[in-house]
Order: sequence, then structure tokens, then C-alpha cells
Amino acid sequence: MAWTTPYTWTAAKLFAAKMNEQVRDNLNFLKANIALEAAVELTIDTGAITKTKAYHFVDTESDAVTDDLDTISGGSDGDIIFLEAEHTDRTVILKDGTGNLLLGGDIYLTATGLVVALIYNGTLTKWLPVATPNIVRELPVNAFQYPAPGTDWTPELKGAGLAASKTTKKCWLPLNFLKITDGIVSYKLVGDATEAAALTLDCKLVKVNKADPLTTTDVAGGGITQVDADGNFDSEAVLTAVETVSTDKQYTLEILGTTGAGDAITVMGAEVKVVRLL
Repeated sequence: MAWTTPYTWTAAKLFAAKMNEQVRDNLNFLKANIALEAAVELTIDTGAITKTKAYHFVDTESDAVTDDLDTISGGSDGDIIFLEAEHTDRTVILKDGTGNLLLGGDIYLTATGLVVALIYNGTLTKWLPVATPNIVRELPVNAFQYPAPGTDWTPELKGAGLAASKTTKKCWLPLNFLKITDGIVSYKLVGDATEAAALTLDCKLVKVNKADPLTTTDVAGGGITQVDADGNFDSEAVLTAVETVSTDKQYTLEILGTTGAGDAITVMGAEVKVVRLL
């Protein structure tokens, strides 16, 4: 059974066969099928799109690598909309609590084939999630690796500590909670610095690649803003593009610290924002 395009009557007579085709057959089709018209592409404009159909491909403004979608106009109470990324290399981020989206967390459309379904609540004047392909979680990590504990970075109750008068000392923080297909979005390095002379703290996200010999790659956008002042810190790095975890890849944060006389640094750990498929 197939859908028949509705006929527009003018002065024509109503014949039983035509009525059966237009009413009975199409009604039976709707009972057996949920069918939408072909998707139409919408491009984000200053964080917004306007719904014209129930199914849309969405692209970033000016083909940006990522773009936030805050507002979907054109909704009425009970409307349902399906959204899919237009391009596999551009990420559309539906922003929770911004504009008229109330999602329980940001939703990332990182590739074609990922579809989110939303329903419009006229009382709240918000789009609410019906089904989502993924969920964003911020996961803590603090299982440090120390190359020379006791002389460089050293285990402490509060995390990893670097004592005074140490120069360009490294330790590592493996992201050993990751699953294949996870998408790394950003991370924050958290801790405290006591500065009496001059200290610096840097951190970058490194990908370890299976090869012979093994190789490493610095992930674009994975470096924090350098910490160089007294006080607690919560320094964030937002990746240039979502980094999708695949087989034969491992990820670690490489921490590099320098302290002067009387300085000290303690890194509690990191909070890593990850997109995880459901």
C-alpha cells in the first residue's frame, strides 16, 4: 500500500473509486505507517532555525566546524520535529536551556545518521526531547602516572603535587574511562597553585597511536591556558572539533609544571566532557 497524493477537487464530480483512493486507502496507509516528507536542509543563522517541515537536515552557519543551535522557531503545541546533521565533518550542538530548547543537557549531532526528535510544549514554549542519539557527560579522572615520584610530581592525598624549584617536570593523566565512539569535547584541569617566585603549569591532550614504533599526536585545541598565578585554577581547553575515539587509539593529558623557590602546585585531576552514544 502506498500513499496517494491528495487530489484537489474543483468542479469535478465525486466518484466512489476516487473517494476510496483519496480517503479510505490513505487512511489505511496512515494506520500502518508513519511517513514524513523528504528532509529539507536548514542552516543555522545566529543560533536559530525556522521549522517548515517535520524532518530537517541542519548545517552550521558558514560551514563552521561546530555551531550552537539555541532556538527553533515555527513550533505549535504538540509539533514533533526530527533533526539530523547535514554534514559528517560539522557538528551541530543543541544547547540546553538556551533560547527555546529544554533538553536536560546539550545534544551533539556529530555526524550524519544521528537524529534527535523533539516535541513542542506550548505551555512552556519550549522544545523537549523525545529521543536523542547521545548524551553529554562530564567525567572526573585522577589516576595520575608519575615518571619519578618523590623527586618530580609526587602522589598526594589531594592529587599530584609538584614541590618548589622543579623545572619542566611532566606527569600524565590517562583518560582510561573512554569507550569506542565517545566524542571528547573539552576538559578542565583543576587544582591549586602557591606562588612565591614564578610558576607555570601547562596541559595538553595527546593521542597515542598504534604504530611501529608507537606515535603521538597533539589534539587540536587540546591545550589549556597556562596557569601562572597564585590561587586555585579551573583551566579549560575546548577542542577545535569533537575528537571521536576509535580503535587503536589511547588518550592522555600531559601535564608540564615548573616551580620557583617557595612555589608549589597541586593538580586534583581533570573533568572531561564527553559525548556518549546511547
